[in-house]
Amino acid sequence: MWTRLAPVLLAGICVGSCAPATSVPAPAPTSPAAPPSVVARAPAATTAPSAPSTTVRVGLMYSASDAGLMIAAERGYLQEQSLEMEPQRVGSAAEMLPLVAGAQVEVGGTTLTPGYLNAYARGVRLRVVADKGSTAPGGAYQGIVLRRALRDSGEVRRPADLRGRKVALPSLGSTSEVSIDKFLRPDGLHATDTDLTQLAFPDMPAALASGAIDAAHVGEPLITQIDASGSGVIWQREDEFYPRHQVGLVYYSEPFVTEHSNVARRFMAAYLRAVRDYNDAFVKGDPGRRAEIVDILVKNTPVKDRALYDRMVMPALHPDGEVNLDSLREDYDYWLANGYQEERVTVADLVDASFTRAVVEQLGPYR
Repeated sequence: MWTRLAPVLLAGICVGSCAPATSVPAPAPTSPAAPPSVVARAPAATTAPSAPSTTVRVGLMYSASDAGLMIAAERGYLQEQSLEMEPQRVGSAAEMLPLVAGAQVEVGGTTLTPGYLNAYARGVRLRVVADKGSTAPGGAYQGIVLRRALRDSGEVRRPADLRGRKVALPSLGSTSEVSIDKFLRPDGLHATDTDLTQLAFPDMPAALASGAIDAAHVGEPLITQIDASGSGVIWQREDEFYPRHQVGLVYYSEPFVTEHSNVARRFMAAYLRAVRDYNDAFVKGDPGRRAEIVDILVKNTPVKDRALYDRMVMPALHPDGEVNLDSLREDYDYWLANGYQEERVTVADLVDASFTRAVVEQLGPYR
């Protein structure tokens, strides 16, 4: 086991749409119990590692875009690297980023937010090290849904018809707001020309059915379930209006990078092997591998209906871990122009691709 790393003070950090923080989040418990649906220890590898295991604390939201992290544990890739994962359930980016920045977890997966960029400008450090979900072609796992009655009546035909209407999103200043803006731009509108309405994802289907909202930016599995239920219809998936949107990212804490770089490289090797299995399953369509990966997702995520995986669009996970910097810059430019970004930063400075490059040199590029 490795020595716990001392937290970095994060007074004042604000992530996503949260109010400015007034105190540092309480440190995570030293040895939290793993959630019931998660395997905290990887299964036995074919050959037992000779070196003692190192425990890596990993923040998980248990979404489909966390698949690479869950597969790495379930298929023994972490154990082959003499690593064990200690999972910690995290509910949002507002919770995740302070944990990683404070070194309360070594690894976390979530989105980029203006709150973190503002904190980065003030000297708070953590590293973006790999992709964890984008809307690359075939991977548009989120998009815009429209209230069915508006579509059926013809009241709303084009994005411009959303002017002044209630459009739901989980939080202001999020990547969802950028996506809504991208959807509206071809008709000369911006997200702020609509009545942006903050609403938790699970509340969106009922709000559409009741007429409380007119449209929403939503991801899987809700986007498929909303369309199937009749409360709304899928208007456009995101690969149509914001292709290759870099939504999910893998973060490393700064001490993990600077003081334990060998462990960080081994973790990345396990992660990319897992992501390649995911691509074998959902991109290449290997039926055996797909069944294995769906088993892992059913076990570890809230989506327990195996049949739903046949209807959903799964997130695109880059098999070499590449991050789309252009997309991160575009999101940053939107936040800067709309007052969410307080200070200018160079987005490329946040990304450390050395770990993915080292692993790809070893494994070779994915084919």
